[in-house]
Amino acid sequence: MNDVIKWLSEFLKKITSIDLKQSVIIKVAIFAITTFLISLMLPSYKSIDAEYEIGTIWPKEDLIASFSFPVYRDEADYEKQKLDVSNSVEMVFDEKKVNRTSLSDSLKMELSALSDFSKDSIAAERYSNSPERSNARIQYSPNEIAAVSSVMKSKNSQWSEIRNKFIQNTIAAEDEWITNIPKSDIKNKKISIKKENDKLQYTEDVNKINDKQEVQNKILTEIDPADSSFRSALNKISSGFIKPNLIFNKEYTDLIVQSKIEQIPKTIDIVKENERIVSKHDPINRVTKLKLDSYKKIRLEKIGMEDIFLQYVGKLLTIVTLLVILSLFLYILRKKIFEDNSRLVLISSLVLLACFFSFLSLKLNVNAPVEILIFAASTSILLTIIFDSRVAFYTTTINIFLIAALRGGDYPIAFITFCGCILAIFSVRDVKNRSQIFRSFFFILAGYTVSILAIGFDKIEDQQKVINQLLFGGINAIMSPIISFGLLFFYERVFKVTTDLTLLELSDFNHPLLKQLSSKAPGTFHHSIVMGNLSESAAKAIGANSILARVGCYYHDIGKTVRPQYFIENQMEHNSHDSLTPTISTKLIIAHVKEGVDLARKYNLPQEIIDFIPMHHGTTLVAYFYHKAKYAKNGKGSNNNGELSDYLYRYPGPKPQTKETGIVMLADSIEASTRAVEDPTPKKLENRIDEIIKNRFIEGELDECELTFKDLTMIKQSFLKVLIGIHHHRIKYPDEKIQALRKKIF
Repeated sequence: MNDVIKWLSEFLKKITSIDLKQSVIIKVAIFAITTFLISLMLPSYKSIDAEYEIGTIWPKEDLIASFSFPVYRDEADYEKQKLDVSNSVEMVFDEKKVNRTSLSDSLKMELSALSDFSKDSIAAERYSNSPERSNARIQYSPNEIAAVSSVMKSKNSQWSEIRNKFIQNTIAAEDEWITNIPKSDIKNKKISIKKENDKLQYTEDVNKINDKQEVQNKILTEIDPADSSFRSALNKISSGFIKPNLIFNKEYTDLIVQSKIEQIPKTIDIVKENERIVSKHDPINRVTKLKLDSYKKIRLEKIGMEDIFLQYVGKLLTIVTLLVILSLFLYILRKKIFEDNSRLVLISSLVLLACFFSFLSLKLNVNAPVEILIFAASTSILLTIIFDSRVAFYTTTINIFLIAALRGGDYPIAFITFCGCILAIFSVRDVKNRSQIFRSFFFILAGYTVSILAIGFDKIEDQQKVINQLLFGGINAIMSPIISFGLLFFYERVFKVTTDLTLLELSDFNHPLLKQLSSKAPGTFHHSIVMGNLSESAAKAIGANSILARVGCYYHDIGKTVRPQYFIENQMEHNSHDSLTPTISTKLIIAHVKEGVDLARKYNLPQEIIDFIPMHHGTTLVAYFYHKAKYAKNGKGSNNNGELSDYLYRYPGPKPQTKETGIVMLADSIEASTRAVEDPTPKKLENRIDEIIKNRFIEGELDECELTFKDLTMIKQSFLKVLIGIHHHRIKYPDEKIQALRKKIF
């Protein structure tokens, strides 16, 4: 038991220690789940064939029968003939004999009892309330008994005559054919009567038979009682004693119907092996459609379990191949995205979204070109904004192939969707604010319009069909930006995505943190603005994210707003460090990093921006206070050996991890250092830039970011160009010229 507990404990430790963000297991799971979900949406074998209707043109090559098969009749015609046969078959009834003597006696007894009740009101009342009444074959209401009593007590009572006539008519009705089902249910003009205990049967005209209700009406027609209750009483008696003598034999009738149906031919022709079913560009007529339907039906019936398995394997191979190609692209050209599992989930969700729209277009059984409403352009827009245009292009290409596969190799829709998506990508490459997403409407509309017209002209489509497709293309162009606009907020919040749009919004100087920085630490604010210009220019030069670099500069020193007076750029006259020891001063200086991170998190800044706060210092030394402490006492250090450990005087790091944070580290040091250069000529500025870049490189501060020697050279050139513009020489006027000018002016 202890061994089991130990094993479980170790297993849980391994599970909890997995880095969910970069775990290979998670990547495999994402790949497998995406593949499985898309495979569920792939069409069945039946859906892969070309669509065809009577009057359309066969778009493919000549179709040759690979086996002989019968041509089945049209299903609707076959069902109609089955119905006609069913209605034409004579319904079979079994003859049943009735004992007339027994019927006569029973009628007389029932009428006598009713007569006795009507004569004795007390007996009638007792009968009405007796428990036996519920068990009687015929139940009379008090009104009916009272009506009979009224007829018997009338001065011109005809009760005896009515009684005899009623018995006579009821017995006479037994001589007629009476069915046990309503006559309206008999749809043929004749029926078959099968005699009791005899296999022989004969036909009879329906007009010569009656159902029970017709017989009851005939019995009362000659009597014609005026009182409705009296009529109701007699009707109950006739209903209780008249027995049908023709009993519908449903089983035997159904057997005959089934036998007749089996004789209906299901086929109209036979197509032999290697016979041409339809030729390319031939119109589809009724017979051709029946041949195509029959060929499809027989081919599906021939598919066994092995074929179904192979078909499913083929589907999986299609999806796996496409997703592997996308994975290779990300691994080779966008490794950061490939290593981040949350970004892979994001891409997977957008691929599944495009596939779902395609799947839905097949399931909506409406008479409209709903396939045009595959909003794949929305996923292209989101991929461009969240990542970049190259990721969007490659992923969109994979999406188009998946859409074509889901629609059974539908090339026209794949082409139309591809055109709309690619133009959508181009339209949002340099989007600067969220409202610009909607300008993609014009590009998507242009893509759909041109591609729909191209396909329509090529296939010589009906004009109305092309117009309908253009209309739905316009709906797609309207809806795609709207869907993208809404989903962008979702992905930014759920996946913690920092898009260029988010960065541009953060670059607004009206942001609360930047307003605090400008009011509390104006020197730091100005320093950050200049740094932003330097970093943006350098990032553009080496192909890094220039917007991220600039916005990172704006927020890199927001921690200085807590104690701005301890930083030289914000001091007016008095230096707050004069009364402090170097150790305390260093702690106050370094503290602005942690305070900046806390402020950034309080204001919900993205992690990409927060990273600039500690990384722009890395693990560099607070050199001024370190050297001040080192030579504080008689030029000696504070320890017994005359040396001072620099551990307490270094920033905690981490070192820059990205090109952008590396650029900002260099820009921070260079901007502050070149500001102190006297008579800043281009040569002096270049030497200072070289010195700082060299020092940062030797110190190893740039070891963990991706900056190459080539990048550093280009960064140096970019910095120099900007700094020369900032520190350009002013024209110096001789004193005499200045005096002359003053005299003229004043």
